[in-house]
Amino acid sequence: MLLHIALKDLKIIFRDRQALAVMLVMPLLIVVILGSALGSSFSPQLAIQRFTVGVVNNDEGLMSQIFINEVLRGKLSDMFSTFVIDEQKAEEMLKSEAAPAVIVIPEGFSESIENGKPVRIDIKAHGDSRLKSGIVRSVTEGFAENLSMGYAGAFATLDTLKKYNIPFNAQANGVSNATAIMGGLQKKLGSEMLKFKEIDQEKQKTISAMSYYSAAMLVMFLLFGANTGTKLIIEERESRTLGRLISARPGKAALITGKFLGLMLICFTQAVILIIFTQLFYGVNWGVSLTGIALVTLSSAFAAAAFGMFIAAIARTVKVADGLGQLFIQAFTVIGGGMWPIYLMPEPVKIAARFTLNWWAFNGYHDLMMGMNPQTVLPYCGILVLMGLAYLSFGILKFRV
Repeated sequence: MLLHIALKDLKIIFRDRQALAVMLVMPLLIVVILGSALGSSFSPQLAIQRFTVGVVNNDEGLMSQIFINEVLRGKLSDMFSTFVIDEQKAEEMLKSEAAPAVIVIPEGFSESIENGKPVRIDIKAHGDSRLKSGIVRSVTEGFAENLSMGYAGAFATLDTLKKYNIPFNAQANGVSNATAIMGGLQKKLGSEMLKFKEIDQEKQKTISAMSYYSAAMLVMFLLFGANTGTKLIIEERESRTLGRLISARPGKAALITGKFLGLMLICFTQAVILIIFTQLFYGVNWGVSLTGIALVTLSSAFAAAAFGMFIAAIARTVKVADGLGQLFIQAFTVIGGGMWPIYLMPEPVKIAARFTLNWWAFNGYHDLMMGMNPQTVLPYCGILVLMGLAYLSFGILKFRV
């Protein structure tokens, strides 16, 4: 029953050529216009400059020293200005925003690596420095993975030597057999693996104007898509179709749920079409994580549909719904960085942006485009769901038939 109501609204919308033009053609045209006109705002000169990173070294072992001296202060010295500090100083640096991120190397890190045990290096980050902290996290995880792979190969080599009774002993040189073999593997593989991480991260420092506005316009027109579905609900209310549906169906709760699912299905379908089209024809890279893209898209569709129910509750006529919807959506888009890069906005606007659906949804897509993992976008998805629940709760309480 609920699915029947939802699919009915989806079919009506996608048979309406005018609605399809607004939901699909308009965003694609605006992306091309803004992407071409404002491309200079996304030039390489805006790439991230060298920044400070704090390191709390609770290990003091060989591997942590290699990470600090050869990686952070060596190969990546052009990217990071690295300081070894204690826990208290780390908190002060984060609080004062002197460093966007602090690397915390746990006690026993080197010993765990040398014994083939799982390791983890923690990253403490300042909330407003997601990009820089993401770079630090990527490099740190790359180093840990590199070491783990090296030692896995070393232990496999030792097992093979032992199986065929081939003697090998490097402990006289002050290092374990595994460390000696791993050192050889690192000379062959390590520099290239680390180089790949550096090059990969350099490519991810900025996204193109086309990518930026593909994400921004997708979010904006999700709200327009929801508003189009909202006007359909109000038309049915004005023609008293909703009242007849309630009398013929299980009741008001089922009707409201079905209508909400219909709006969400409209928004999700619209988003999928826009993502696929922009990737195929505009060359937009939405990220390598399909899970992350799905999470952000579902959360955004949920929040947009809830926003539609909110408009349906406060608007008495289609004309009022259209006017209110456009007012809210355009305000959200401008404040949320949809028309001009948010990092170029004044500080008060950056604060206000966090109260819009657009900011949270856009930043979820943006972080995925920057190559970050699905865990990074979970906070954005959570906030979108909470905002959606607030809109939906109001919409349900004030819903009229």
